[in-house]
Amino acid sequence: MKYLIKITFMLCFLSITSINANENVNDSNFSNQSTLIEGTWEWHNGNRIFRVIIFRVDTGGLQGHFEMVEVNNGVQTTIYKSDKKVLGLDGTHYPPAIRGGGNDEGFTGRIMDNSIEYDPNVKEMVEARLEMKIFASGNLTKASWKVKFYDLVPVNRAPLNIPTDIVLTRVSL
Repeated sequence: MKYLIKITFMLCFLSITSINANENVNDSNFSNQSTLIEGTWEWHNGNRIFRVIIFRVDTGGLQGHFEMVEVNNGVQTTIYKSDKKVLGLDGTHYPPAIRGGGNDEGFTGRIMDNSIEYDPNVKEMVEARLEMKIFASGNLTKASWKVKFYDLVPVNRAPLNIPTDIVLTRVSL
């Protein structure tokens, strides 16, 4: 019963926030900003790479996925990724974990951290607000990546597993 309530709450919350995450899609700056935001972004921490892939969708908004990989002797091993298969549903993957739109400084939206599996029978997801602010550093395009909980946070929420305050570098369009 506890898991049924969690799943119901999560689905309701997803419906509401996916509408709110696209509030800025019709901005006059959106086309220019989305071009700056789209692509593959990385943050290196030793031999680990946190990678974010952002793409434009037909509805005019931006969506994306994330992953953490480890590189040893040129071999890349996935630690976690948001675009993982849904257990029990062959060929079905989780929907994009990142949704939002462009604004004057970059991107705002929401992110679903589905990188930790707390119970093998229930996939726990933690939703948070995501902000990316684009800036130039020499000839590189960079973005500050900030993930924060919304104002109303359940007391017993699961912790975020993904990085919450880093600087990403765009590595490809």
